[in-house]
Amino acid sequence: MSDKPFLTIDEQVRLLESRGLGVDADTGPTLMREGYYSIVNGYKDPFLDIGKSKEAGEDRYLEGTSFLDLYTLFTFDRELRSLTFRYLILAEAKIKTAVAYAFSNAHRASEAYLLQSNYCDENEFASAGKNGANFAQEIAGLTSVLGRRVSNSKSDFIVHYRNSYGAVPIWVLVNDLTFGNIEHFYNLMKSKDKSAVCKMIVDSTGRTGSHKLGFFSVDDARVSIEVLVKFRNVCAHDERLYCAKVGGRKNVNYIRMVWMLERYLTENEFKRFIKELTELLMRYIETYAIKHVLNQIGFVELLQKTTDGSLFE
Repeated sequence: MSDKPFLTIDEQVRLLESRGLGVDADTGPTLMREGYYSIVNGYKDPFLDIGKSKEAGEDRYLEGTSFLDLYTLFTFDRELRSLTFRYLILAEAKIKTAVAYAFSNAHRASEAYLLQSNYCDENEFASAGKNGANFAQEIAGLTSVLGRRVSNSKSDFIVHYRNSYGAVPIWVLVNDLTFGNIEHFYNLMKSKDKSAVCKMIVDSTGRTGSHKLGFFSVDDARVSIEVLVKFRNVCAHDERLYCAKVGGRKNVNYIRMVWMLERYLTENEFKRFIKELTELLMRYIETYAIKHVLNQIGFVELLQKTTDGSLFE
């Protein structure tokens, strides 16, 4: 297969037009600002005529589709990422705090997190649905990552504790760990320590006694933390969010993630998130670019719940 040839902005516009996409005077400047690949390759799929594309051996667009439709979906998704990321960060902070607190409370030594004996055993690991054959590798991998952060981090607060006290407690180190590191850490905690994490999240969000959310199990936390980590990475890496699906067999879409995220936000935080999300949808909902993908990505369910009031019962 030959390499893709370089195309000037004018040539890019003519290529799109030759494939049945409506263009206008703003198309070229928009491509110059944002890039062809980001807009076209990222957001063309809902607008392609599959039959004609297959017949032609290259992209063909549905009749009446314009470049503005692709760009509208692109800008919607950018705003959706920005909004969602702000609330995922709030959830991440609560999870990091709860994990560090629960572990430190159970294991008081400053660097107890470097001792494999302070984590779950192989039976607990397997009972959480993990492959027991990977247990030793998982434990060694985690403690190795933590040890390297303690020794090599250039973060001021880590350097201060390392130089002043000769040790870095987990409630300090946690601020230098990624969300993925924390997911790994939680999955390897002892069962009783995981339960303490769940209790602290319930308490810190004020969800105690919430009939709507129900009991928060360690397994629910495992699944939802994995989902939130993956959606956070989608947002952080500017990947497509509106149609993202993650988790086992890629069965968790954006709206399912929203209901998982609710557990990690206070009631006021979640209401504010839903209000902003609904307002974003309503600004775009009448555009051709958004209307025909709403049901596919689960937003119809959200709009129904916000309209009939059941979301906040």
